[in-house]
Formats: sequence, C-alpha cells, structure tokens
Amino acid sequence: MKDRIHIAPNYFFNPTHPITMSLIGVGGNGSLMLARLARMDHALRQTGHPGLYIRAFDRDVVEPMNIGRQLFTPHDLGQNKVVNALTKINRAFGLQWEGIPMNAMTFGDDIRSNIIVTCVDNAKYRTALSLALQHPHRGSEHRTMFYWLDIGNSRDTGQFVLGSLFEEDRKLDDGSLECVGRLKKITDLFPNLEDHDTESQQGRGCAYADRLMEQSLYINDVLTAHASDCLFRLLLHRQLSVHGGFVNLKSGMVNPIKV
Repeated sequence: MKDRIHIAPNYFFNPTHPITMSLIGVGGNGSLMLARLARMDHALRQTGHPGLYIRAFDRDVVEPMNIGRQLFTPHDLGQNKVVNALTKINRAFGLQWEGIPMNAMTFGDDIRSNIIVTCVDNAKYRTALSLALQHPHRGSEHRTMFYWLDIGNSRDTGQFVLGSLFEEDRKLDDGSLECVGRLKKITDLFPNLEDHDTESQQGRGCAYADRLMEQSLYINDVLTAHASDCLFRLLLHRQLSVHGGFVNLKSGMVNPIKV
C-alpha cells in the first residue's frame, strides 16, 4: 500500500508576499493560536520565507471568566479581545497585523485570504462558511483561497481539520507515494455539525468555577499546539501526511486524520 501525501499549491513553493490568513475568533483557541502564528511567522522568516500576514476578527470584550483560560490578564478586562491581542503581538514582534473588532462575515473580503482559520464556538457559522466556500475566491494571489483550518472543542475533547479549497494536478516521480489533492474540510467529516452544538457538549456556566467544571483548562493549549504544528509543516515543507486530529485529554489520546 502506498503512503499518501498532500502537496501544497504551486504558489506556496515561492510566495511573493506573506501568506495571508483570516483568523476568525480570538477567544479560547483563537487567542492562543494568534500567539503561535506570531512565533510561526518569525520562524518562517528565518528560513527566507516571506512569513505571514494576519487579519483577525472578534467583537467580544475580555470578561473575568476569560482570564487565564484565554491569553488575557486582569489588566485587559473590558477591552476588545482582538484589538488587545493584536496590539500585544504587534508590539512584541514588530508586526502590523490587523485586529478588526467585529465578527467576520462568511463571504466577501473578510475571508478572502490564502488560509482561513476558524476558532468559533458555534456550528452555524461553520455551516454558513462551508456554503460560501463552495465557490472559493480566485483573484490576486494574496486573496486567493487555498485552505480552511478549523479548530473546535467541547469539554475534554476537540479536533482540528485542515481542508483544501483548490485543485491542482500533481505527478510524483516516487512510485511509492500517492498524492492526495483534496483534503476534507470539517463539514465534510461532520455534515451534521450543528447536532453537536449543544449545552451538554459546550457548557453554559458563566462563573469561573462553572467553566472549570465544564471545560478543561488546557484543552485549547493542546489543540492549538497540534493545529499550528500542522500548519507550520505545510508552510515549511510544502507537504503533509496528516491534516488533522482528534484530541481526548481524559484518555490522553491524539488520533491523527491522515490525508
């Protein structure tokens, strides 16, 4: 049986500008992912890569239950999440990434980037986005849509899935490898995604103690570590053998989603 790999689009082999990303949601997963993307940008630039350019969206403000669970401190209370987070990142790394204090639309300029990263806590947005991505934008290179990375979690479990939005024919000289052009998106794997969007899965408490009982303190850290590593491998090596995974903190298991 041949080993299966996915090859990045031609543009990723010699990009003429930073790879553009729309980061949608800067809460539990999104705030942690943003910090990892800044580190990723720095690492890529050390190899001669042009790095990343992020536009992040979130209209929410920092609340007491966010402190420690998300990448915010008591000093940040009451501030808009995305403006606060992007200000810190830009100052620390000397970047000019954009923080937009609104929820991203599922169509139009908000999502026109090379990679869309969704860190939202409701399935309806993912479903609407999936419909919009049936006809991904093709235009100038910095707005052409190639991938959708979704990160989501419940109490002690979660998943990250990198799906492709492009089609390019690939031929490999190595006969032991099979090239997989299409990577399934989260909505391909879970067509009835909204059935999982329930209080029993997501929790409903507003107090800090309630949240600790309803959701592991570190589920977001583990998920974003795996998701960002997957993305980094794609950008650095231009190929993948694994494009997602399922994390279960109770069992200590991480099950890969192979291409």
